[in-house]
Amino acid sequence: MKFFEPEIQEYIASDSPPEVLIVDDSSVIRRAIANRLQIGGLRVKQAADGKQALSQIYAAPPDLVLLDIVMPGMDGMEVLKIVRQSLSKLQLPVILVTSRTSTRELVRGLDEGANDYITKPVDFDLLWARLSNQIMQKKAAEYMNAVKNKLETEVRQRTRELHENNKILQQEIHEKRLIEKKLQRQANYDVLTGLPNRNLATDRLEQTLIKAKREKLKPSVVFVDLDNFKYVNDTLGHAAGDDLLKEAAIRLIDCVRESDTVARLGGDEFLLILDDINNQSGNPRELDLKIIGERIIRRFSRSFLLEGQEVNISPSIGFAVYPKDGKDEVALMRHADAAMYRAKNNGKNTFCFYSPEMTAQAKLRMDVETQLHHALERNEFSLVYQPIVEAASGEIVKAEVLLRWNNEMLGMITPDVFIPVAEETGQIVEIGAWVIKTACHQVKHWRNGGWDEMCITVNVSARQFHQDSNLVEAVTTALKTNVLTADALQLELTEGILMRENQYNVAIMQALETLGIKLLVDDFGTGYASLSYLQKYNFDTLKIDYGYIKNILINQQDARLVKAIIAMANSLGLDVVSEGVETREQLDFLIKAHCKYIQGYYFSPPVPAKAFEVLFQKLNSTRATPGSQLLLISSSSHS
Repeated sequence: MKFFEPEIQEYIASDSPPEVLIVDDSSVIRRAIANRLQIGGLRVKQAADGKQALSQIYAAPPDLVLLDIVMPGMDGMEVLKIVRQSLSKLQLPVILVTSRTSTRELVRGLDEGANDYITKPVDFDLLWARLSNQIMQKKAAEYMNAVKNKLETEVRQRTRELHENNKILQQEIHEKRLIEKKLQRQANYDVLTGLPNRNLATDRLEQTLIKAKREKLKPSVVFVDLDNFKYVNDTLGHAAGDDLLKEAAIRLIDCVRESDTVARLGGDEFLLILDDINNQSGNPRELDLKIIGERIIRRFSRSFLLEGQEVNISPSIGFAVYPKDGKDEVALMRHADAAMYRAKNNGKNTFCFYSPEMTAQAKLRMDVETQLHHALERNEFSLVYQPIVEAASGEIVKAEVLLRWNNEMLGMITPDVFIPVAEETGQIVEIGAWVIKTACHQVKHWRNGGWDEMCITVNVSARQFHQDSNLVEAVTTALKTNVLTADALQLELTEGILMRENQYNVAIMQALETLGIKLLVDDFGTGYASLSYLQKYNFDTLKIDYGYIKNILINQQDARLVKAIIAMANSLGLDVVSEGVETREQLDFLIKAHCKYIQGYYFSPPVPAKAFEVLFQKLNSTRATPGSQLLLISSSSHS
């Protein structure tokens, strides 16, 4: 009884003792069994043949029948057949009692509806166990039926009570279904584009790989990232960025088949799952994917119309093919991501297939992020300084501060590798504050040594303009600690920062202007800056991007553009720095164009502070006529 629920045991205990009908033509056997059952607390009835048994069963059915198979006249099998016409096995359990050991006969009895059987001579322990089990099952069924009837009665009553509120209830159910449907869609689809999200895409990829393994197909996972997407948000706002994402989703869908999946993973990153479909084209898999990659690039070559403006956005695409590039969804997605980053590093607006060396690059990126966390505390950073020369005097008047990192485990890591990681992780904020503090300490040393007008320029990233970056506090503290005036420090900003006119950027630039810090627009001409931004804030200088300077002697368009920028800046009262100057011919061109400041390897690469001091002493010891000192710089830099 311990196997039944407490409620059922209570029900059984509250009822009168179970009644058992013993049917056997032997009075000796009947009495022997009856005595044992009565000792156990059961009520007992007896029948000497089949007819007596049926008469008693139909008059007052017992709780269980012990039925002998072999009896004169009507045997046990006939009695069992008749009983089962009206009473089920749960309504009246029947245990066959037989002296025969024929398996066939026992099987026949069970087929006819017997619940169990025992053999003669009777093992009373076994009899009691099987009898108890059958009675318990019968009582349990009775209890469940009673509970069911009670519940049905209560349900009918409750239904009548709720009838008047049925319309309200139906409305609530309808609203609940709408909410569930909405939540289900939100859980699996991107709200902005309507594409499957990461959750649904991962599930579809898993199903695709199951099919591919079974049918030996070669599906592909594709990562697509929109190049320079952040510039759209920075310049035109997030609404335009959202419109771009929706239009990009439509173009990607147009590039694939209905059996393929286009999903948005987040931000400007999309995932494509390209089914193999039994390789119907007959082409090598990579050739089919190459066609798709070219199709995507071609579709994105058309301008996007955003906020009334035409904007050109290109894709960087990475392919990973099952099973050679990964046998599960995690590996394929990771490798497609690595291939996409390779495409981006290769100049963007292209596609790449995954190769094993990309995993090494991904590991390097992870190692860089890990080691970067401890770089400051281990004193692994250092600063170098590249001179900025005044064209009129030929003297060094400024220096651009550049960061270098030498890690014990990774060695010397170039800025183009670790700076993007620092910006993505937010570590650039703390690192940037250290650069400003250290550079101000160095310029204080130089000014104390007689370089009264020496100024340093420090690059500031967009992440440092975030609301919690404390850029203004870092600048204020560095100047105050080193007892420097604001003219000792100039901050270089990219055009992307200028375009992001959110409340934090505006407040930070206004605070810097209040401090007297002058701002320099770095890489001018590569973004979306307009004249209004140059006049709106306390800008002092434009720096023309190296990409234009290197071609001024061979590309007339670049030459005209550089002259126009210099002329425009001069008319606005802004100074111009031309960076990346490497030849005397470039230098002569810029002097004739009235560029005020020159910077580049023609004079000196970025060097440590001591080497910079030697160069400064050599070039600034005497004044010279415009251009002559610059020639001296050129000669010394190549000696």
